[in-house]
Amino acid sequence: MNINCNKTKETILGPLSNESFTPLQIAAKPVQRVAEYKLLGVTVNTTLKWDDHINTITSKAAKRLWFLKKLKRAGVDKQDLMYFFLAVIRPVLEYTCPNWHTSLTKQQTTSLENIQRRALQIIAGNIPYGDVCFLFKLSSLSERRDSLCG
Repeated sequence: MNINCNKTKETILGPLSNESFTPLQIAAKPVQRVAEYKLLGVTVNTTLKWDDHINTITSKAAKRLWFLKKLKRAGVDKQDLMYFFLAVIRPVLEYTCPNWHTSLTKQQTTSLENIQRRALQIIAGNIPYGDVCFLFKLSSLSERRDSLCG
């Protein structure tokens, strides 16, 4: 098997990340040491906290909210807007949640919930968030992650 040294990265996880180690070398070429990396769509950092990953997925989902607004302005039906949310935005917010759900801080949970709240506000307009959830039979993202991980 050939290893591409230009694509290979090294990271040291946990408390040892503050220590200085001799850089790993492959074929006499040093391997780049990184503080965070993306593995199968999950951002992992040296502290093993989920700040970077949550920021990445909320940013990605927020960009998709822009398209949801465009669909709403184009006169797309509420059911179709909800389908777009369920098929395109919510999966971004839940991808690999069994890995990180139990380690989230309250602030991280709130930032994820805010994306759903903003999406439902776009879809339903001035209807209160709780009523929209009841109308479309949606639970909070935290409750959904609990059921997915349970």
